[in-house]
Amino acid sequence: MKISLFNQRNVTKNIVISLLWITLGVNAQPQEELRPAKPVPQAVQEQATLKANNQPVPLTAPPAKTMVATNSLSLAQTKDKDSATSPPPVVVYDDETKKLAQEVKKLQLEQNKLTLEYEKALSKLQQEKDKLLLENELQTAKEEQLLAELNATKARLEVENDIYERKQKQILAYLSSEKDKLVLQNEIQEEKHKQQKLQLELATAKLDYESLQLNFKKEQIEAKVANRDMNEEWESQVNKPKEYQKEPFVNGKLMISDRKIILDGPIWPGMASYIIERIEYFNNKTSEYPIFLIIEYCPGGSVMEGSRIIKAMKSSRAPVYVVLKSLAASMAAAIVTLAERSYALPDAIMVHHQVWGISWGNQTEQREQLKVLEEWSQRIMQPIAAKMGLTLEELVKKMYENNSRGDWSEFASQAVKYHWVDHIIEDIHDTSYTKQPTEKEESKEQPEEITIVARQEQIDSGGNRYMKVPHLRPMDVYHLYNPDNYYRY
Repeated sequence: MKISLFNQRNVTKNIVISLLWITLGVNAQPQEELRPAKPVPQAVQEQATLKANNQPVPLTAPPAKTMVATNSLSLAQTKDKDSATSPPPVVVYDDETKKLAQEVKKLQLEQNKLTLEYEKALSKLQQEKDKLLLENELQTAKEEQLLAELNATKARLEVENDIYERKQKQILAYLSSEKDKLVLQNEIQEEKHKQQKLQLELATAKLDYESLQLNFKKEQIEAKVANRDMNEEWESQVNKPKEYQKEPFVNGKLMISDRKIILDGPIWPGMASYIIERIEYFNNKTSEYPIFLIIEYCPGGSVMEGSRIIKAMKSSRAPVYVVLKSLAASMAAAIVTLAERSYALPDAIMVHHQVWGISWGNQTEQREQLKVLEEWSQRIMQPIAAKMGLTLEELVKKMYENNSRGDWSEFASQAVKYHWVDHIIEDIHDTSYTKQPTEKEESKEQPEEITIVARQEQIDSGGNRYMKVPHLRPMDVYHLYNPDNYYRY
């Protein structure tokens, strides 16, 4: 087997040391001047143990100084064997050898069994020793040179590593400082956030508390306002059941319920629908109690609208009673006279006159319009004349007997004699006002499309006030009381 020079050197060293132990074990007992031995190296103990157990001795390298001493001793023993006739040599030990001798001396008792084996190994290895000595010396020189180079490289690397380590330590120290700084800043920021959070929570709690206080005050105020409104509403209402009577006129007193319709102003187009809708509503609610058409101040108006109102009154399932308070002229007077039952305050005024209108066009067209006017006179004025016990001609004659313009006017107290109105009342008890009247409620008594005409009043060049009447639908004419020419086309 081929063994490297380094390994051969190590083997040689081990052998020399072993021989030295054997020699010292045999010859060194009388030398009491030797110094105390050092402890046996671990490698030597392991080799001894392996030899005792008949196992191969590992090739390990002992210390260099020990090897040199051992080699010298071995060479001296070899020369002694070659010259058997020579006297025993005087062995000179250096300090290291003495120390080894002291260590061997302590192990003599344990190494007695290994003595023979070491002698055999010495004889086998002695032949290789000389050859390896020179090789070991050469290898030692090379190794020393290599070791010097390696030591220089090691020193350089150690310096570089030290420099690098210092730099790394500086970097780590800086990073650690920055880390600590960031941690401290984060802790400070976190504490600030906690403080801000606590401040916000405190502010929120204060706001919540103030909000609760305000809500409590608000609820108290709202409760007071609600209580006040309830009281005001209670006080502003008639808090008792509504009264309805089948026979409303008793002992000269007329009791009017909330089943009433107000007619105040001219009968313009749209007024019939306004009144008829309410008649139907009260009929649908109940037909047991009467409906009241209250005429405040009405100078008349469209015969077509008035005719529809009269027809609706007569066809109503519940009786429709007309109540006149101030003025009923022309078409309004016809509604009062032709009602199933009518009532009037004694100072109210009624005016009857012929139906009138304006015609234009050629002679034929005007004759046609005159026929329409005559037809409406028959339909409106003939029933009035019949109720008075007169013919239409007699009624017209009496109109001009009482007024040169044909406008026959009478107070209600006198009109009752001519059957224009059925009953004169001294007192009206209106039970429909169950709430205190306000401007908003009063303004709703007439529909907007009808009362809007009142805002069309104008002034002519002479400073006289007048109102332009709405244009009528075809075949319609006005039956309107207009003594001062206030209503104009």
